[in-house]
Amino acid sequence: MIASLVRMEATMMLRERRIAGALATAAVLVLLAWAWASAGLLREDAAKREVAAAERARWLGQEAKDPHSAAHYSIHAFKPILPLAALDPGIEPFVGQSVWLEAHHQNDPLYRPQADASRLQRAGLPNPAALSLLLAPLLAFLLAHAAVSSARERGSWRFVLAGAASPLRMLSAKAIAAWALVSTALVLPAFVGMAVAVATRGEWDADTAARAAGWLLVALAYVAIVVLLGIAVVARMRATRLAVAGLFVAWAVVFVAVPRWASDAAIRALPLPSGQEVRAQLLAEAPAYWLADEAKARRAELLHRHGVDSVEALPVDLRGAELDAAERHSHGVFDRVIGGYQQRMAEQDGHFRRWAALSPAIAAGALSQAFAGTDFGHHRAFVVAAESYRRALVNRMNAEVMQHAGDAPGGRYQADASLWRQIPDFVHRPPRIMDDGVVDPVAWGSIAAWLALALAAFLWSARRVRP
Repeated sequence: MIASLVRMEATMMLRERRIAGALATAAVLVLLAWAWASAGLLREDAAKREVAAAERARWLGQEAKDPHSAAHYSIHAFKPILPLAALDPGIEPFVGQSVWLEAHHQNDPLYRPQADASRLQRAGLPNPAALSLLLAPLLAFLLAHAAVSSARERGSWRFVLAGAASPLRMLSAKAIAAWALVSTALVLPAFVGMAVAVATRGEWDADTAARAAGWLLVALAYVAIVVLLGIAVVARMRATRLAVAGLFVAWAVVFVAVPRWASDAAIRALPLPSGQEVRAQLLAEAPAYWLADEAKARRAELLHRHGVDSVEALPVDLRGAELDAAERHSHGVFDRVIGGYQQRMAEQDGHFRRWAALSPAIAAGALSQAFAGTDFGHHRAFVVAAESYRRALVNRMNAEVMQHAGDAPGGRYQADASLWRQIPDFVHRPPRIMDDGVVDPVAWGSIAAWLALALAAFLWSARRVRP
């Protein structure tokens, strides 16, 4: 019974040209946005792979040299692109995609696609997730008006209610039909395109499937929220124009203004130090080379650690040991200063997500980026992995210098390709979606709360619906 009612309601909605036109236009926009984002990410991924291969060849093919010098020239580490990134590029266009790994320094990620984009590219199509978050309420409210208010306006609403066995069943059919139409227009085009593209590239695995299922669930839940709220409002309000005006004001405030205001509020509540301040602190606390007094104290500490009274009695190369000590000292500084900066950014994200109580778009957007692998948490995981690789590489080079004390009298020890080959490729494995902390439970709770609220409002409205 309910299935036939849903089909009838969907048919009635699509008979209105403005409804069919709006849904078709939205579907085309979303599909174009996905195609645009997907093509750009494929080009970027191909470029990353090409340059990474060239970097590896350069590292293996370098001439014999001092290992510490090799650590200075080092390599670039590139961030991989996850299969669902085209659905929601998230912060990726605004953060670095590669890190130059060198001794003494934890460098900032380089190459921000948006910074290098032309004005035309910056004004290009938004991504599917952004379109869905913005357009879903508009389409849902439009369909709610078409399903309820227009019938009331034509005078047929009283007859519909009189002939309905249950107002709840009638409104449920309208809500399900509207949910199906909005989901078909905004969610399915990009999702199906992504699924086919991922299958074509052979990238489906358990983690990708879990991410895809989670992204789809969030998108469908978000559409359900706005549809239920739209139906609840128009079913209770007799004044058609007032209902439409109220819904569009709500859209402008809840779905447009509140997320932007929440972002600004998070920045004001948890301001970040400037890049210049961070770099100045790093230079002061972790210099590449010690000043005379500090170098003297460090050398005395080194002699004491090895239980000898003179440099000549050291069982390791003095220069290599000093370089190693300075490098390891910098690790703690980097963890405290740069790690603290990253933690502050993560806290900003958390502060922003807490405002999801005022807008479901905040929670849905956060979850969308998490499932697509394009949020700050995934970016931070890459930065941490690149830094871990850098430390292992530099420590290995410094250890090689220390182990060859006196091997090059009158000069410095020269390593060759046999050492370079011992350093493995940089391979970053992003966190799996089921790992702790990858998906914020607060965002999940916010979506669930909004869905429960929308359902309660819908049921309350259905019980009190009037002609």
